[in-house]
Amino acid sequence: MQFSRENSKSISLVRHIGIPNICKPILKLENNSFPTFLATAKQNKIPLFFLKTAACGIKNHDVQYVLSQYEKKHKNTLDLITSTAQLLEKIGACYSFLKTLKPFPYTPSDIDVLLWSNENLGTIVKILKSQGCIPLEKSAYGITMFSPKYKMNLDLTTQIAVSGLIYVDKESLSSCISQFEIGGSIVQTLKPSADLLVVAAHSIFKEQTYTLSDYYTFVLLTQYWKEAAKLAKELHLKHAFNTVLKMTEAVTIIAFGSANSLMKSFEEVGITNAEETSGQEFELPKKYDLATLSIAFLKKIKDDPMSKKSLFHIAQSASHPTFYKRLLEHALRKTY
Repeated sequence: MQFSRENSKSISLVRHIGIPNICKPILKLENNSFPTFLATAKQNKIPLFFLKTAACGIKNHDVQYVLSQYEKKHKNTLDLITSTAQLLEKIGACYSFLKTLKPFPYTPSDIDVLLWSNENLGTIVKILKSQGCIPLEKSAYGITMFSPKYKMNLDLTTQIAVSGLIYVDKESLSSCISQFEIGGSIVQTLKPSADLLVVAAHSIFKEQTYTLSDYYTFVLLTQYWKEAAKLAKELHLKHAFNTVLKMTEAVTIIAFGSANSLMKSFEEVGITNAEETSGQEFELPKKYDLATLSIAFLKKIKDDPMSKKSLFHIAQSASHPTFYKRLLEHALRKTY
């Protein structure tokens, strides 16, 4: 991976936030820099996390007002998660929320729900329609629904895929189902080790971009790295997992130096490239380079029988003109 030598707003943002219980903030936030760092936090999918830190460091009306708005969004997200969980459990559907319940305060743009049975999708869509939800976009394995009540999208899928390519075999995750409590309600999700792999795979195969949301997901779940590394072999995601870990190590070294307490955790899962990244700042979100992505996709299709089987769906997707328009938009956008 190639990095440019330049001052980075996103690396400075990490230095302002620090890593809770691991690395203390090493920069003090000033009032006049707040708008710039908020914009960077939004691009990197961590605005609420940043705002909670900013509210502790600077006291002004703007910070408190914006923080209150994002806290409302956060509550709205949790309400949609619990109401969706209640609906799914009422009809006996097996499901898991993916990439949504982070180890830091998070306000996603949509809610990802994996359905373990393909047969449930039609019934769930029908019920959501009856409650006012609007179908937006269908894919080979699911559909996106918009909830006017919560003003958010629900991504319902029966496979973890992009453009027809299944990049995580859900059957291999069936033993990784876990539970999470939200305000007294229990919802189904994945074990942290499995969710880490889904986050890594999503970063590489679907978004092809690394953000500070990915960074903080990883550094705040270091105790699950070893377990995730073992599972990665079973899911044919070792290359993707290591690629994201290397990016995570690079950000950590640049922000806090190579003597930080996380270095041992990287070494324990076989990640050691401190000399390569030392002193080289880069901006996030960051697109993975073509060589990194090409190797990741080729290894996935070569090693994973489920990915090979789904090549037919890729061919079907590629037969539609809108496929190439979406591909171009995806390649040019700065974040996801």
